[in-house]
Formats: sequence, structure tokens, C-alpha cells
Amino acid sequence: MNPCADTRHPRRRALTQLLGLCGVAAGMHPSRAAEAGEPCELPHRLRLAFIPKNRDEAQVGGYRQLAQALAQVLGMPVDVVPGASYSAVVQGLQAGRIDVAELGPATYVQMQRSGAAARPVAAMVKQPGVLTRYHALLIVRSTSRFRRWQDLRGATLNLVDPASTSGALLPRQAMQTQAGMQLEDYFSRVAYAGSHSRAIAAVHDGLVDAAFVSSDSLALAQQRRAVAAGALRTLWKSPPLPTDPLVVRRKLCPALQERLRLAFLGQQPLLMPALQLLGKQGLVAVDESDYAQVAGMLGLSAP
Repeated sequence: MNPCADTRHPRRRALTQLLGLCGVAAGMHPSRAAEAGEPCELPHRLRLAFIPKNRDEAQVGGYRQLAQALAQVLGMPVDVVPGASYSAVVQGLQAGRIDVAELGPATYVQMQRSGAAARPVAAMVKQPGVLTRYHALLIVRSTSRFRRWQDLRGATLNLVDPASTSGALLPRQAMQTQAGMQLEDYFSRVAYAGSHSRAIAAVHDGLVDAAFVSSDSLALAQQRRAVAAGALRTLWKSPPLPTDPLVVRRKLCPALQERLRLAFLGQQPLLMPALQLLGKQGLVAVDESDYAQVAGMLGLSAP
């Protein structure tokens, strides 16, 4: 059936025309109009997911507002799918249950190694027009006795998520390099908090001695006054990391992928209220090359 002539589904016909798929498909169903001749997908609704960096109302609200703005730009519904974990978001992309997502740098690199289910198109940044960087931090309470990371042997530690770049993967690699030991051998107890905000709160509230978190999440917690500026001390800081990419699923029809890229990069005034809720000030274009260094930092071989 030619979707361009299908009068029984006027909403889908209008979307198909909007995306320019009638000309691309040359009479084929849009699910057969992929760049390389392979089937592509044109869903009725887009599903947007995000890794659980900061489990708070502001993050959820920011993504919901982002979804609403994207729906306005694209002329189609966009649903928010909160990720239970970093890995759950990747699995959703690979299984076709998620179409657009924000991933951590290492999460994206590892996904590429197991099959390029999605490609990066943009990144939310704190400084307009610049791919900003952040760091992994090892934090403790300012009133604690810990002054160096070496003082923490036998202490308790929170990580964020097994697939978090700054909250697990990079700290594990760094501890192996600097101490010659696994985190579980160095600390008396290691647990996953589930998000950066929870890991920060656990240190602040004295539930654990230390935590590895991202500098962006710590700055956001201080900005929202969840943590006083001088309440925590940093004992270790990683080299700079490229900020998290927004990726689109490769099996989406090429014209829809392009519309998403243009929505992120060309409609920033409409997206800005949502970006500001997420602590960001704009978006910049990114591609695979912007994250090539991450594999080396984590001691991973090239995909």
C-alpha cells in the first residue's frame, strides 16, 4: 500500500508527507525506504528515554517538557520513557522500544561495541555552541577525616550505576591503575546508589564515606541548594570527558532521523525552557568522533 495515497489514515499520511518520505520511497512503503535498501521504521509515536543521572522531579519534568517541544516541532506525539538503569536504555534502543535517548559517553561507546543501534546527533551543553566537558569526582564530606583518596582504604563507597562513565567505569579503571586493586578490595563496602543525586545525598547525609559522581551533577545539586557549596570535598578528579550524547535509533527512516537532528539543532528557542530545567544552555552537533577518546580512557579496545 502506498502511504502517500492512503486516505484511511490521514494523520499518518500527513506525517509521511511532512517528512518527505513520499519522494524518498518512490512508491514504496516507508518501512522499505532505508538508505542502504534495508527496512526502516516510521513509528506513529516517538519514545524518548534518559539515563537515570539525577532521579528528581526537575529531571523528569525537564524531559517531559523536552518531549512536548519535540512533539510540537515534529508534528507527532513524543512519549517519555524513564530508564530504570543505564543498561535498560541501551537494551530499549537495541530492541526498538526506544527511538531517541540521552546516553553517557561510556554507555554510548559500549553500545557501539555490541552493535551500533543508534548514532549521536547532538549534546546538551552548559555553554552555548561548545561541546562542554565534565569530570568524574571522588567526594567526601568536608568535615570528614579524609584528605586524600589513599585515606579511604576500608571506607564505604557509593557508585552510581554499573554503566555510568563517571560514577563507575572510569573510577574502576582509575583505581586499578593507581592502587593496583579492585574497588571491592580497597573499600569495605561498595554499593550502587542508582543515580548521581542519590550518591551525592548519601555522602552528604553520612550514609557512606565517599562516592564517585559527575562534576555536572554535583554542580546541579549545589545550584538547586540540595547541597551547600562547601559541604563536600573532592579528593580526586578525572581527565575531562565529553558531555552526554543524544542518540537516535538507526532503524528509524532516514528522513525522520534528519528531522530529529534538525529539531535539536535548529529549534533551540523552543527547547530552551526544557534545557534550562535540566541545567543546560543549548545543544551542539556531535558525531562518533567526539567520543573516540572515551574508549582509550576506559582501557577499551576500539569497536
